[in-house]
Amino acid sequence: MRFIAFVCCIINMICAKGSVYDTHFKDMRLPKTSYTSTLYKDKETESAIYYKGTITLSGVLEWHMYEDEVDFYWRLVFFPDMPNAIPRCCEDDNRAIFLNDTFKRDSALQQNSFLQMYNIVSNQLSQADEYILGGIAVHTTLTLSDFYINKHLETEAETPYYASIETDSIKTSSRITKWYIDKAALPSEYLRFFNSTDPYINLRQSPNGKILTQIYKEDMPNDCADIDSKGLLLDLGADSNN
Repeated sequence: MRFIAFVCCIINMICAKGSVYDTHFKDMRLPKTSYTSTLYKDKETESAIYYKGTITLSGVLEWHMYEDEVDFYWRLVFFPDMPNAIPRCCEDDNRAIFLNDTFKRDSALQQNSFLQMYNIVSNQLSQADEYILGGIAVHTTLTLSDFYINKHLETEAETPYYASIETDSIKTSSRITKWYIDKAALPSEYLRFFNSTDPYINLRQSPNGKILTQIYKEDMPNDCADIDSKGLLLDLGADSNN
């Protein structure tokens, strides 16, 4: 079982919930940018509006954790610098665009969408970032195709907008930025509590591997309600590679 210490004294950490409706990096978006579009309405059904053509524009590409009902998932989304450059349900709608079917809860698609982000900024990420308890963002210019609007949303975590990235078109213009979810927002099943006769436990690089640091009992919460402690232990599941 893999554990990670989530220490809240890390400076410059941005604590926020993983909402699809707002980018966590408003200062990364550049207003009044140019774009080129050949999008045109192709057909409309009872559930969706489909568009043909492509649009090339800049914005913030974000891989992030989000909550849907009682569980957490990860997805790749895009926040255009010019939100109204794409067709919208209403004039002031700034919601993100889901990319490459990442809204589906499928492990293969989950990995595929992370690999897209990893391939774009591989020199700044590691495979361990696939399950970041927060988000990763970078400013990019890219081309979207297969755009459509879903007219019927089932949960608050959804957005009407979906598209695919033409991967050869992506150009990054900034270094990545990370944010981490507020520990008060984590469900109790992610938490594990101190169980040792010693005053500390060892955080290791791998099972039975190099000791990275010692985590002291006094720094850990006693129960789920104790969210003001310095840190907590998170259960990230079994991982044969770690």
